[in-house]
Amino acid sequence: MYESSQKRGERGFSLAECMIAISVMLIVGGAVISLSQGALRVASTTYELTDAQEGVRASQEYINRDLMNAGDGLNSLTNIRLRSGFVTNYLSLNGSIDYNNFGILTSDNDIPVNVTVLGTSPAVTVRASPALTDRITILAKDSSFVAYTPQATSANGDVITIAATDVGLFTAGEVYFITCSGGSTFGAITSISGSGATRNLNFANSDVLGLNLVRSGAVSTGQISAITNGGLNPVSLIRMQMIHYYVNSNGLLMRRVFGVKGAGFSESMIAEHIISLQFRYILDLVDSSGNVAQPVRLLTSTQQTATRQVEVTVTAETPHSVGITQTTGSLQQTSGKVQTSMTTSTSVRNMQFKQALQPQAGG
Repeated sequence: MYESSQKRGERGFSLAECMIAISVMLIVGGAVISLSQGALRVASTTYELTDAQEGVRASQEYINRDLMNAGDGLNSLTNIRLRSGFVTNYLSLNGSIDYNNFGILTSDNDIPVNVTVLGTSPAVTVRASPALTDRITILAKDSSFVAYTPQATSANGDVITIAATDVGLFTAGEVYFITCSGGSTFGAITSISGSGATRNLNFANSDVLGLNLVRSGAVSTGQISAITNGGLNPVSLIRMQMIHYYVNSNGLLMRRVFGVKGAGFSESMIAEHIISLQFRYILDLVDSSGNVAQPVRLLTSTQQTATRQVEVTVTAETPHSVGITQTTGSLQQTSGKVQTSMTTSTSVRNMQFKQALQPQAGG
């Protein structure tokens, strides 16, 4: 009697009971997995949207900071000469720029397809898909470099002589802003030579960036020679920066700076997954009827000095499809990549300083 009861207590589950248990486990497990997938999808979507928004904010912060400093150190400088080849190769395709009076702001609107960005490895182009993008170049003084007065400038403008004790301040390949009473220009040091008490900073033709142009014979076409009146006017060397923003074909917003220590330019990535960069320029001008001029997207030489505000629009997208379902009436659609955009307007304060009256000798 006891043995029979023990055997009945050790009996396992029936087939029906096992099937019911497995079914319940599958239902519960499926629900848990579904909830986990939903939570992971929400987390991934939130992260990618946040990342895109952070990229837009970082872009605006960098660009607007540089716009606020635009023209710093240029309030009394005029007639900035710059070779057209350098501008069209590196900065802008804007054909209305005056290369003998380069502006504090240089615009470039809706860059065409397949415009190559020189100096990159591997080579990239300016982003033109899904929409054309803009570029901008901002001039501002590098306050970390104290203006330097050299000993002499050659008549052809290819050599600037400095004291040997100061040679450590300069490096071949650096870009400097050369200014005097006759105007200003940019030049790249191609080499440093000499011995004894002096050294020569050489600004020969065919520098990597194509900035230099040396006077040939009696024709005063070279920039340094022209502004110094054949080496007669004393000059100052300043590190003036050309800060250039563009979006490359990989969706990276790049900040390239010409006029830095130790190189021709430096370049840094500000944000990724940028699909659009657009600028509008608000002007302190009136039309023929006396009405305030409408904002423009491409600056002429006259409009460069009349710019008072710059409107910046940056658009980024999520790197992957976030799968957000939107309902429109009876239609449900699942979107792919989601875009986020931000527009700001920044006053270019130094434009007013540049147009302010300057003290004159004798009164």
